[in-house]
Amino acid sequence: MNRFPSSLLAGLSLVVATIGSARETAPDWLNAAAAARAVAPTKEDTAAVVLFHEGVVKVGRDGAFATRLRFALRVLTGDGRKQALARVPYLLGSGEVKSLKAWLIKPSGEVVTYAKRNTTDAAIHTSALELYGEQRMKLISAHDDAQPGAIFGFEAEVTEKTILTQRLWRFQDRLPVERSSFSIQLPAGWKLEAHVFNHEPVAPVVQGASQTWTLTGLAATTPEPMGPPPDALVPWLAVDLHPPTGAVGGGDQLTFKSWEAIAAYFSPRYDTAAQVDAGIKSRAVELVANAATPWDRIRALCRYAQQVNYISIQLDAANAGGMIPRPAARVLQCNYGDCKDKTTLLRALLASQGVTAWPLIVTAGGRKEIHENWPSPLQFNHCILAISVDQSVEVPATITHPTLGRLVIFDPTNEFTPAGLLADERLASRGLLLAGSHSSLVTLPEMNPENNRLDRRLTARLDALGNIAGTVHEEFFGQASAGARAERYRDGKAGFQKRIERWLAATLPAVRTTRVETSDAFAEAHFTHDADFEAFGYGKMMRDQLLVFKPVLVSRRNSTPLRKGPRTQPVVLSSSRYTERAEIELPAGYALDENIAPVALETSFGRYTAQANLDGGRLVFERALDLRAAEIPPADYERVRAFFEKIIQSEQSPVVLRRL
Repeated sequence: MNRFPSSLLAGLSLVVATIGSARETAPDWLNAAAAARAVAPTKEDTAAVVLFHEGVVKVGRDGAFATRLRFALRVLTGDGRKQALARVPYLLGSGEVKSLKAWLIKPSGEVVTYAKRNTTDAAIHTSALELYGEQRMKLISAHDDAQPGAIFGFEAEVTEKTILTQRLWRFQDRLPVERSSFSIQLPAGWKLEAHVFNHEPVAPVVQGASQTWTLTGLAATTPEPMGPPPDALVPWLAVDLHPPTGAVGGGDQLTFKSWEAIAAYFSPRYDTAAQVDAGIKSRAVELVANAATPWDRIRALCRYAQQVNYISIQLDAANAGGMIPRPAARVLQCNYGDCKDKTTLLRALLASQGVTAWPLIVTAGGRKEIHENWPSPLQFNHCILAISVDQSVEVPATITHPTLGRLVIFDPTNEFTPAGLLADERLASRGLLLAGSHSSLVTLPEMNPENNRLDRRLTARLDALGNIAGTVHEEFFGQASAGARAERYRDGKAGFQKRIERWLAATLPAVRTTRVETSDAFAEAHFTHDADFEAFGYGKMMRDQLLVFKPVLVSRRNSTPLRKGPRTQPVVLSSSRYTERAEIELPAGYALDENIAPVALETSFGRYTAQANLDGGRLVFERALDLRAAEIPPADYERVRAFFEKIIQSEQSPVVLRRL
C-alpha cells in the first residue's frame, strides 16, 4: 500500500486546521460605525437606524465620475429586516458597478459576507408603463439573515460618464441617520457651487482638492396627516461642477448657470421633435372635422392626445436622452409615448391647425417647491403643454404670460381631466416654459374651491325600527370629477361598486347596496353617480320611547383626522368645496325631541356650516365645507386641528325622536 510521507500529512493537517479556524470579518469602517455613540433620536417603534452613509466622488479630467459608496444600518425590529438591502443604481452603457460587497454582523458577533454570488442585477422602471430603460440596479439582500440588533453594511465602486455635471446627495430618506456625508474631489481647474436644501446651510470641510459635507443626528421623517411629501422634508445637497474652458471632454458637458441656459439647450430640441408632416396634418383634419369653434378644435386634439397609449422607453440617459422627446410623427405612427412624447405630438397637431403651444416642464407627484436659486432640469420629472388661446376661452387652468399672452395649461398624460383644468393638484407651483427667447419660470394656475367641488344629495326613509333606506346622489365638478372618473374607470364597474359599498359601510351598519350607476359628461368636467342603499338598525331605540340616529348618514370623502400633540410639519390644504343636503322621512307616530345645534366655523383657510330643520314629516340636514389652498406652519397646528375637530364633533351629534 502506498503511503503519504509524514511531512505531507502534517502539512495537510495544518491547512485543514487553518481553514477550520478561519472566520469572516467586517471591514474596519463598518466596525467603527457599529461602535460609534448614538446621536440620532429614535422611537420605540423605529424599524432601523442608518449608522453611516458616505459617498465619495472623484471627478476625472474628462468629466467621468468614480464613486465609492459606504452604508451601515442597525436593524432594530422585525420590520427593520427589509432595510438590510444594498441598492446601487447605474446606467447601462455609460455606467458600471465595478464592485459590490456586503456584510451582516449578527448580534452574536458572527459575520456573514455577501459578494458576487449573492448579487442581483435588475431593471429600474420609473412606472409600471415604462417598457424599457437604461437605469439598472445591483442588489444584495440580507433579509433572511438579519435579526433585531444586527448590523448590515455594504460598499460599492461605481463609474459613470454623463454630460450632466450636477450631482445630488440625499442625506436621508425616512429612517433616522447617525452620520451622512458626501465628498467630491475635483481635478485642477474645476470649480463647484453647492446648495443645501431643507436644512440650515452646511459649510464643507476642505482638504486639498476635496470638499466634504456632513450631517449627523437626523431624526426620522415620519409622515404626518395632511403633511408635505417626504422630498420636501429631508435634507439634500446639489452640487454644480464647472470644468475649465478647453478641458478634455468639457465641451460635451452641460453646465447650467441660469434657467435661460436650460431653456436654450432644450427648446430647439423640443421644437425639432414637434415638426409637422403630412401625416400630422391629415390626422388633425380628421380629428377637428366636427369642431364648431377654435376652442372645440383644441379640445378635440387634446382629447386625442390623452388617448394615445402611455408607454415609456428611456434611452441615451447619459446624454439627457430621457429629457428629450421622440419626433411627433414617430409618436403618431406608434400610438404610444411618455409625457414629453404625448406633449410633442399634441403640439404638432395644434401647430397644423394654426395654434401655437410650448412645452412646460414641471414636478408632479407631490407638492414641492422649485428652488429658483438652483437652475437644474433635475428638479423636474414631468412635461405638459401651454396652449395659446384668445380672451374668448374662459377656463380655470389659464395663466397670462407677459409676452406670450393667454395660455391654457394642459396635461395630455392624464386621460381623466378635460382641457381647461389642471390635471394634478399635486404639481409644484412653478414650471419652466420652453419658449425660446421667451422661456422663463412660470407660476401655474391655482384651483379655487368652485373648480374642485362635490355636491351630494340624499333622500332616505327611516322606519320605526330604526332601519333606513334611500339614495345618495353625488355630482363632481372640475378637478373633483377627474378623481371620481379615475376611480370608476380604473376600478371597473364591479370594483367601483365595492368602493361605494365600503364607503357607505363606514357609517351605515349592515348596509346593502342595491344599485350603483354612473354618468360621465367628460367635456363639461362633470361626473355623477347614484347609489341605492338599505341599512338595518341605523336608529337605536331607547326606553321604548326614543329613537336616536345621526343625520350625517355618510362620511365626507377624504377626511383625515388630526390628533392632539406636537406637530413638526406644516399642514397642506388644497382648495375644495363640498355641499350636502339630506332629506330624511321620519317614521309616523314620532316627533322631533332633540335637534342638533347649528354650527358655523370661519377661519382664514376654511369655512364650515351645518344645520338641521324639520320640514313637515322630514328632517332636512345641510352641511357645507369650503377649503382654500394653504400651507399652515406647525406653530398654528392647533388652530387647524381645532377647526376639523369641531367639524367631527358636530357630525357625531344625534337627533332624538320621541314616540307620540
